[in-house]
Amino acid sequence: MERGTRSRGAGNDTVLRVENLKTYFDTPEGTVRAVDGVSFAIRRGETLALLGESGCGKSITALSLLQLVPEPAGRIVAGEVWLGDQDVLALSERDMRRVRGRRMATIFQEPQTSLNPVLTVGLQIREALPDVADERAARRRVIELLESVGIPQAPERYDAYPHQLSGGMKQRVMIAMALAAEPELLIADEPTTALDVTTQAQILKLLKELQRQTGTAVLLITHDLGVVAEMADQVAVMYAGQIVEFASRAAFFREPRHPYSQKLFRSLPNRLKRGVSLDVIAGAVPRLDQEFRGCRFLERCDFAWDRCRAEVPRWLEGADKGVRCHLYDPPADRAAREPGSLANAVASEGTARRATPERSRGLLEVKNLKVYFPVQRGLLQRVVDYVRAVDEVSFSVPAGRTLALVGESGSGKTTVGKGILQLIRPTAGEVLFDGQALTRLSERELRPLRRQFQVIFQDPYSSLDPRMQVGEILEEGMRAQRLLGDARARSKRAAELLAQVGLPASARHRYPHEFSGGQRQRISIARALAVEPRLIVCDEPTSALDVSVQAQVLNLLRRLQEELGLTYLFITHNLGVVEYLADEVAVMYRGRIVEQGGAEEVLTRPQHSYTQALLAAVPKIELPAERTALPVSGRDGRA
Repeated sequence: MERGTRSRGAGNDTVLRVENLKTYFDTPEGTVRAVDGVSFAIRRGETLALLGESGCGKSITALSLLQLVPEPAGRIVAGEVWLGDQDVLALSERDMRRVRGRRMATIFQEPQTSLNPVLTVGLQIREALPDVADERAARRRVIELLESVGIPQAPERYDAYPHQLSGGMKQRVMIAMALAAEPELLIADEPTTALDVTTQAQILKLLKELQRQTGTAVLLITHDLGVVAEMADQVAVMYAGQIVEFASRAAFFREPRHPYSQKLFRSLPNRLKRGVSLDVIAGAVPRLDQEFRGCRFLERCDFAWDRCRAEVPRWLEGADKGVRCHLYDPPADRAAREPGSLANAVASEGTARRATPERSRGLLEVKNLKVYFPVQRGLLQRVVDYVRAVDEVSFSVPAGRTLALVGESGSGKTTVGKGILQLIRPTAGEVLFDGQALTRLSERELRPLRRQFQVIFQDPYSSLDPRMQVGEILEEGMRAQRLLGDARARSKRAAELLAQVGLPASARHRYPHEFSGGQRQRISIARALAVEPRLIVCDEPTSALDVSVQAQVLNLLRRLQEELGLTYLFITHNLGVVEYLADEVAVMYRGRIVEQGGAEEVLTRPQHSYTQALLAAVPKIELPAERTALPVSGRDGRA
């Protein structure tokens, strides 16, 4: 039997063992082999990270373990899944209900859509508890779970609804729900993707502490290499339905072997790569409704040769690693195709530097900006207080430069962006665009100016009208601003915009749902460019994207800035993106800017304690042995 990885630890401490799992979907175009021969094992107290970009089959693998593959199109056609000594795939749906949530539990990527909005969080966790006859005992247990995941004022939060909690607290509720029945296996599907770095650090620390206390095995599904470095004991890299590399965390970060793994590392943005294009993985994951006669990574690989086209790579195992690649197979042609050194590739990329443009007068100037929201109470809804979302914020962005606005969720970053664009009218302060005070203009006076400042939102799927074709979306702004004379000219301009962001002209006749996440973000960028703006507010435009897709979007934004002289206000919590793209950084905390300066200065020599805490919360992609700056605990527990 061919395996995707070694079935390690198949002894008494093995919690989950998967052998040659295959999950197919029947579609009008043919049979899609979403999971095609995957094998792995997870031991008690161990975390296995399943790493890869969207469309590789990670989430379908998790759904297969739970027997939740969408029917009737989806079906598990082969393989074994053993939870301890129980064959999960042999269980009926009735028996699986006693396994899900009890022996196997799941933390989903988006807690807002996973929690029932009409039930209190206490009742939802109560439903996940094993049978407890005494309601008082059940309530006490739920409150204990809420406290164990670090939710303050747990008795009061028992009666709160999901919309009353922050994103980080909702994710903690999901963890409490997953751990309610003390499961043997916890499946965490992108549990921190849209969270800011401090909340992400809290969630990861919480998961590690709970795992240490309970010995729960964890299957962590992610595309974030920083999270893998922080959490994983073992790493399995998945591509096009198969596992292409397996290794211990130390071995994987010391020497990623598969060309796909190496490209993932080279796609990461950081300060060493400023001024040069990030290494992107060209193309996309191949269609899985075909019979592969060679390597699945063939069309995107820098090392492919004739053998890769003619022969399917076999699984090759070493002492603590495995890989599915011809580069490591014994035949003689291997010598001429040795993979390049990842360290050398990264070093060579970092040699170029972007020339710092001369500082000019600020295209955008923000002076003492305040945005307050009234708190109303009583029958007459009298104003009793104000939420000071933005409180005396000031900064300037010169033309052709990028200012990154960073901080955790709730710090006021997005509200600042909306206040600048006059989507929310500021309570006080001034916003000057090219010397003109936007805060003093009426809506009618603002309308012709709006073409000069545009926005790219975090979620392109919700910001693009699903009922409009892409061409109509791009032409809408031109019509509103009365740009270009006729429909033919606007149509031609739409085709030019699509080419500018790397999409074919034929995309004009398709709808947003027909594109991937990265392609939809490119459409959002094209829409922003349609009215020829000078300033673009980028509100978390890469937060939910894969590493490789993120690199494509960042390369595009950087190239457009160089070609068109665009000015960016880049709102983000991804400090790697800040290192790569930003000229200056402003750090926000509770509605105020607490530190501001050049990107290099702020990120390498932070002065404010909050900035220091923010940087410390970023997962480091390094080996544990390299963390010499941290105190090492002795056997007696003392530093």
